[in-house]
Amino acid sequence: MELKEDWEQAKQRMEAWWVGEVLDRPCLQVTAPKPGWQERLRRAAERPADISLERWWTDVELILERERCRLEGTFFGGEAFPLFNPNLGPDIFAAFLGSPLRFVDTTTNWADPAFASWEEAPTFRLDRSNRWWQLMQALLRAASEAGEGRWITGVPDTHAGADALSALRGTDLLCLDFYDRPEQVRQALRQIDSVTKEVYEAYFAILQPQRHGSSSGWLPAWHHGRANAVQCDFIALISPAIMREFVLPSILAELECLDRAVFHLDGPGAIVHLETLLELPQIQAIQWVPGAGNEPMTRWIPLLQRIQDAGKGLHLSCTPEEVPVLLSELRPQGLLLHTSTATVEQAQDLLQLVAKKHRPG
Repeated sequence: MELKEDWEQAKQRMEAWWVGEVLDRPCLQVTAPKPGWQERLRRAAERPADISLERWWTDVELILERERCRLEGTFFGGEAFPLFNPNLGPDIFAAFLGSPLRFVDTTTNWADPAFASWEEAPTFRLDRSNRWWQLMQALLRAASEAGEGRWITGVPDTHAGADALSALRGTDLLCLDFYDRPEQVRQALRQIDSVTKEVYEAYFAILQPQRHGSSSGWLPAWHHGRANAVQCDFIALISPAIMREFVLPSILAELECLDRAVFHLDGPGAIVHLETLLELPQIQAIQWVPGAGNEPMTRWIPLLQRIQDAGKGLHLSCTPEEVPVLLSELRPQGLLLHTSTATVEQAQDLLQLVAKKHRPG
């Protein structure tokens, strides 16, 4: 790969990680700006005054330009690799089904509810003439073509299942609907599950994992088959009983679309569902995100050890200073740490430290 000279070795380490093994050392993904690129990268991440917020999000050529700059100007050390993130916002799946999108800033957008009552609820189907669906298809095709031999084009942030339904219905109302309208909720989720499978088939038809492998666009974890980060942030608001009865079938339906999956566990409110997730053989690893105000990652070592004891891998984002601590407290098998440094030299020093710490013999 043009932007990753040691790509073959990195792929071997990540394949071992997926199955809970370790080659010469644990997986470490470390990025840094290339020398002389800092200012250019900063400018590329800022929206010019003459570019509207909507154009920032929807102009495929502009998106390609800034992602190309980011990838070309970044050093990808260890198992880090150039990954194009086809980001149209966290609620793009709900937009495929009719939720209006609001652009908040350059980092995120929001979906407004699509129906006020269940009497007004539509049948959830994928309308292939939907503006947002057409835009995502165009972005994936353009990124895949431009990135041939240069980068991996990632699977879009999905947020299917209950995350999608909470955007379509409204979070507060959906929480009540589990008790007041359980059959309507169940039926809606099963319809969305069918759309999930259709969406994945369309994504992979463009991304061609049989040729390039695949990874989530926002969580770098490459596999030679179909791989993605699966998530349902909505579970932080519901009980384990509601999760198992209503939401778990949607998670399982999404997992059926994949060969490998990392589950994104977001914040302390989601921990109550960890045992349910650890029971699923279709999930190979957990990405634990402490949530704002709950850092650092080293604070959560007992939780991380609990995940490892259940036989799951870990994908953890941390500071460079936390890397030695996490390596000392966690098993190297199935461990992947993701971090960034200010300079390429610091990134290389960190890689040498990890290699020295785990040198055989």
